[in-house]
Amino acid sequence: MEAYISGRKPYTLLSPGETAAKSFSGGTLARLREIRRARDPHNVFRANYPVHG
Repeated sequence: MEAYISGRKPYTLLSPGETAAKSFSGGTLARLREIRRARDPHNVFRANYPVHG
């Protein structure tokens, strides 16, 4: 299912194996990755849920 406005697939509808680049522009993806590194430098969170252990 492709989004009609941006031509990108909604992030929540990505299939296994598809990357976030299918949903976000290069600039947006870079900004999201920068925020992620700043907020979660030890990679504790995955898919917005904490991963324990």
